[in-house]
Amino acid sequence: MNVWMIAWFELRRMFRARTVLINLFVLPLLLIFILGTALSTFFNADDKIHDLDPVKVAMVESVGNKGAVSSQLNTYLQSPDIVKMIIMQDVPTTEEAEKLLRSQKVDYVVTVPVDFDHQVMTGKEAKLELMLGSNRTANMVAGTVFDSFLDEINHGQSVAIVVGSMGLKQEVAVSSGSPSDAHSYVSVGKLNDAATSYSAAQYFAVAMLIMFLLYSGGTASDSLLNERENHTLYRLQSMPISHIQILVGKMIGSSIVAIAQTLVIITVSYVLYGTNWGQQPVLLAVTCMLLIFASMMIAAIVSLMSKSSSGASNFMQVLIVAMTFFSGGFLPIPVGFIQNIGEFTLNHWGMKSILQIMLHGNISEIISSIGMLAGICAALLAVTAIVYRKVGYHA
Repeated sequence: MNVWMIAWFELRRMFRARTVLINLFVLPLLLIFILGTALSTFFNADDKIHDLDPVKVAMVESVGNKGAVSSQLNTYLQSPDIVKMIIMQDVPTTEEAEKLLRSQKVDYVVTVPVDFDHQVMTGKEAKLELMLGSNRTANMVAGTVFDSFLDEINHGQSVAIVVGSMGLKQEVAVSSGSPSDAHSYVSVGKLNDAATSYSAAQYFAVAMLIMFLLYSGGTASDSLLNERENHTLYRLQSMPISHIQILVGKMIGSSIVAIAQTLVIITVSYVLYGTNWGQQPVLLAVTCMLLIFASMMIAAIVSLMSKSSSGASNFMQVLIVAMTFFSGGFLPIPVGFIQNIGEFTLNHWGMKSILQIMLHGNISEIISSIGMLAGICAALLAVTAIVYRKVGYHA
């Protein structure tokens, strides 16, 4: 009964503080919106390839260079699939093409050598003179188009040489790239048929949820130390209440606030931002409860070992921000040393569990991640018990 009474007064104290309500309930939703909007370009949640503007290409070709291979190049560039990607513009001289490129009237310049047909017909490697512009995407698109032509010409040339040595005839030809011309040997599929990749709103909703659940632990730590610094802990200990009841009561009160915080973030992000939290509410609830428990254990350890609330607050701030950063909470981190460090953080396993739930991942993988969280919680509980036995919570 004493424990629940302390928890009730802790709830009243926290809900009366406007800063607590703003920091724990309003700020995470605001950050989810800002980060999800600003960094949405890092994600491709809808699995759609957006249409690119056609690339303007200036072509310089000698008047006398009208052989079979040059004709194949022109036919290739006029095929329906290629026309969608590039817009050709004939230019008489290289100097004029360079001026157009510098003035950004074209994105790319291709010069067909005078002896282009002769090079191909005599067995030499087919080459075009390419001049890149300032637009990287346009360079990549145009480069892919012309490289594909050259690769196929050189391949056909190699085949012709081999077949010719056998006394047969083989013409060098280039496919227009139309899907109807040839059968595709590549089947495009998805590794996960049940769901697409997560959106920016989903990713940062998870990251901010975990970070602010840890901040709930920071609030609990401040409350425990304020009782000591304000000398109100003397009054509590003068009552028939044990030290452990005071500690547990405050932890329960802060945990209830964290549960309310979780419900608000999940509900509001779903309603306002359309965040899909998956179809495993039980596993999601278990993950969140483990995160809350771990947050409270960290708060208890820091409070018991700290001498001042300012020192504990600074330590909690640094710890939470560091774990969020190394786990990719502010920005997805590619595979590397930093990501390996993130695997030792609470945030990493929390994010991994919830993101797998969002993507309808394999249940065994989700449970495995939750098991890691449970193991971390058990370790933190053991450390808390050891610290409490050695230090205790008293004025």
